[in-house]
Amino acid sequence: MSGVSKIEIHEAAKDLLQLMKEQKQLRQRSRIQALYLLKSGEATSISHVARILGYDRSTVQRWLLRYQQLGLSGLLTIPHHGGRQAAIPPWAQAKLKVRLEQPRGFASYGDIVTWLASECGICVNYWVVYDLVRRRWKAKLKASRPSHAKQDPEAVEPFPERLAWALRKAVQVAPDLPLRYWVEDESRFGLKPIFRRRITTRGVPPVALHHWQFKWLWLYGLVEPLSGESFFWECSHLDHQCFSYVLEAFAKQYPDDRHIIQLDRSAVHRAQRLKIPSNVAFYFQPAYSPELNPIEQLWSLLKGRLANRDWLDLEELQQALSDQLRQLTKPALRSLMQRHELVEALAWAGMPF
Repeated sequence: MSGVSKIEIHEAAKDLLQLMKEQKQLRQRSRIQALYLLKSGEATSISHVARILGYDRSTVQRWLLRYQQLGLSGLLTIPHHGGRQAAIPPWAQAKLKVRLEQPRGFASYGDIVTWLASECGICVNYWVVYDLVRRRWKAKLKASRPSHAKQDPEAVEPFPERLAWALRKAVQVAPDLPLRYWVEDESRFGLKPIFRRRITTRGVPPVALHHWQFKWLWLYGLVEPLSGESFFWECSHLDHQCFSYVLEAFAKQYPDDRHIIQLDRSAVHRAQRLKIPSNVAFYFQPAYSPELNPIEQLWSLLKGRLANRDWLDLEELQQALSDQLRQLTKPALRSLMQRHELVEALAWAGMPF
């Protein structure tokens, strides 16, 4: 290999020593040290420098040749020789990331292989896709949240903005009266077991005991996202009579405030014979869009805590459910309910935090 046997070093030894101390990377520091050793006379030859630094003589020769041709700045610049070209080029990776951000996603990593071939003209094997998507991007196969085919996306997307306008108008009508915003929903809890995943050692399938019984109760819930305040009521049925009774009890619990309650468009909530207290008003979310109601996350949390258990009777289930509800603190519920777009809507409407 060609190199240099002798070289003229223009910088002073003390300047090289100071520059060497300033280097944070070992590779740059070693290169400056090679110059310093020769300039100061601590090393008498290139071979001597190589032995002191622990490098091959040809490596030190290459450094000195680079210094001779490009100067000190060129010596400190570590050339990047690149690596093997990515099987999926950056532009295709960017396009794939956009596609993965869509809720419909892909059914499998094999589907991504097919999509890359049809949409990007790139043919790669399964494991290339798996390594990129699963291991590097941490995008894994997840259970889909059901979404009704009749849902109107044009009604769902602007919902937070419409809610903000409605609340702002309500605040302006009577600015001196306290106004509170709640989310409401109902969920059924029964003796039919709820099965969720369990952790076991590799090769051991998890087992959950069950004894199917078709008895249940309905839990009506109202939560105030801003404060974490909550109101729950157990009923035997989901109908307008029970809901009227729940609303009456709720209004008696908070008689001095006006309440706006977000809820879905079920027949129970829109029944003509429903009795709505005078200090309560409804704000209906778009049809077939339960994901707009933060209280859905609470039902999922409660059912997860009650999953994989075999209940003796309805009374045992009621006791366990009551215990779980008592453990729900205001800070925990507030954290669970406060979505970014909801908080922004309430703040813009002038709701007191």
